[in-house]
Amino acid sequence: MLKLFRNFWENILERMINARYTSRWIIFSLDLLLSTASIVLSFILTINLSPLLVTLLPPFKILLFVNTILYAVFYLTFKTHSGIVRYSSNQDVWRLLASSFTANFILLVLGLVFRYGFIPELSLLIWNFTFSFVGLITFRLIIVRIFVSITSKNEKVLHKAVVYGTSVVSVAMAKEIQAHRKRDYKLIGFLTSDFNMNKKRILDLPVYHLNHNLNFLKALYEIDTVIFTNKENLYNSRENLLDECMKLNLKMMLAKSPMDLIQHEGSNNVKALREIQIEDLLGREEIEISTDKIRHQLEGKVVLVTGAAGSIGGEIVRQIAKFAPSLLLLVDTAETPLHNMQLELEDNNKGLNFKTIIADIRNVERLKWIFSTFKPQIVYHAAAYKHVPLMEKSPCEAILTNVDGTRNVVDLAIRFSSERFVFVSTDKAVNPSNIMGASKRIAEIYVQSLAKYISRRNMPIKFITTRFGNVLGSNGSVIPRFRKQIEEGGPITVTHPEITRYFMTIPEACRLVLEAGNMGENGEIYVFDMGKSIKIKDLAVRMIELAGLIPDQDIKIKYTGLRPGEKLYEELLNDHEITKPTSHKKIMVADVREYNFREVLKSINSLIEMSRRMDVNETVYKMKLLVPEFISENSIYETLDTHLGIHEVHKIGADN
Repeated sequence: MLKLFRNFWENILERMINARYTSRWIIFSLDLLLSTASIVLSFILTINLSPLLVTLLPPFKILLFVNTILYAVFYLTFKTHSGIVRYSSNQDVWRLLASSFTANFILLVLGLVFRYGFIPELSLLIWNFTFSFVGLITFRLIIVRIFVSITSKNEKVLHKAVVYGTSVVSVAMAKEIQAHRKRDYKLIGFLTSDFNMNKKRILDLPVYHLNHNLNFLKALYEIDTVIFTNKENLYNSRENLLDECMKLNLKMMLAKSPMDLIQHEGSNNVKALREIQIEDLLGREEIEISTDKIRHQLEGKVVLVTGAAGSIGGEIVRQIAKFAPSLLLLVDTAETPLHNMQLELEDNNKGLNFKTIIADIRNVERLKWIFSTFKPQIVYHAAAYKHVPLMEKSPCEAILTNVDGTRNVVDLAIRFSSERFVFVSTDKAVNPSNIMGASKRIAEIYVQSLAKYISRRNMPIKFITTRFGNVLGSNGSVIPRFRKQIEEGGPITVTHPEITRYFMTIPEACRLVLEAGNMGENGEIYVFDMGKSIKIKDLAVRMIELAGLIPDQDIKIKYTGLRPGEKLYEELLNDHEITKPTSHKKIMVADVREYNFREVLKSINSLIEMSRRMDVNETVYKMKLLVPEFISENSIYETLDTHLGIHEVHKIGADN
């Protein structure tokens, strides 16, 4: 009989647990039923009567009624039924204690004041408080026990894991993992660098110091996962712990939004875990920007972004969308990527007023229609050809888009009274060794010289140029290519064992673009702190190890030789440029040479004319005249450098 009774209730509770959620009013009703049973049992023990006679006593009916009302009121007051029962915490215990104590205290006061048939004896109220409180706690413990039992039945594969850190966020993550029904991880303990926490226990789990070698923990407990709850912990540990994790082939997981673990406890946040990517290891600490100042600049304004479907332009769009422009114009030639960006904005930015416009920046009439129709006040110009090998084969196309296209947008911004123009350039414009970098440098020269020219005529528009290195994960960049090569079993192709590049995450780069665009005065070129340059070979090794594979054993690294126009090392400044600090520690102003606008305009007009005629050699020749530091490397255009006399180069490129 007892077994049947237990199976019946376990079946009921299992259905409650397996439901998507259990109604709080069911919990409220069950709690009220327990409190009613408590007063009955307490009354029996107090007056020592037969259960059959209890219901016949009029005073008890009054007591039963008042007790039920009081418990109902205080359950509602203290919200004992509002939480998810299987996630019950210490706070829930205090709520139950408070509601039971308050109900019995009021019951005593009412009995003394109104004398409703009899005065409840203190012993009855003590029994009632004890039975109700213990019953409520036991009820919740039974649910938790059955929940754990059901969970263990449904578990298929458990990864044994340790959580790095003992902060509030780390503990919140551990609680979520323990409470989640369809969990993928079984926690073994916490990992910390704090000596004071060594051998202590949190959530009844041991805390291990990093001196307890991970190899030891893996051998003893068969752990296969280390969970990081925020990037700060990741950066603090990356020199030693991450290397050890990769050597031991341990999976590394990172919380997507760690603060949600605290703010939304019990809301299935285990799904917020994701595998650590190479971008997490190479990125730097979160960059802070002046959001209030940027909001003041962009809020309520018409903002135009060229190249809006690209990696940089798209992220600029996402970040501008947060600052409530009156209208956001997305201009690009790529139909499908622009359509995808439109769908993304419709899904994630419901109140945003934006328009997607198919347009080529080389088509001045199309651009003129856009500017005359919408009168953009702020322009972010990110449209460009950017791939070095392709532009080395098509220098005329590089000029027509990167130079003439930029000139079209700049001139129209002046003509239609835009307030600010932000030009996205590249570190490849510094001492360029390839067509792409040289074309971007020429565009920089045009923007800078024009800015100085119009400033003397008191025109209100301000021109700002931003210059930074490679961005992690951009379209066609090294990381997506390496990732694809690893998925295909290798080999990973690296051009040279010593080649290095500066890297920055796309959101980080775009935040700095917005910040520089906000602080810029006129004609300035802003250089971003790119941190340390990274060997591409080391990047490949890291990515192979993150995939749980062994470099040069599971995945080969193949060196293919430098591509046309490719440098071993990129620069952010040339030998004659120095920087000045700004109000942001990550942004500097490059002190670059100035050019006479009329001479620049004459040279660029000639250059564009040559490009339109598809006269490749003459186009590249004129590029080298305009940018004297442009020396081709590993390129068919190296022969042109030998034909240029030093005197001729400096005469054409000098200040006027």
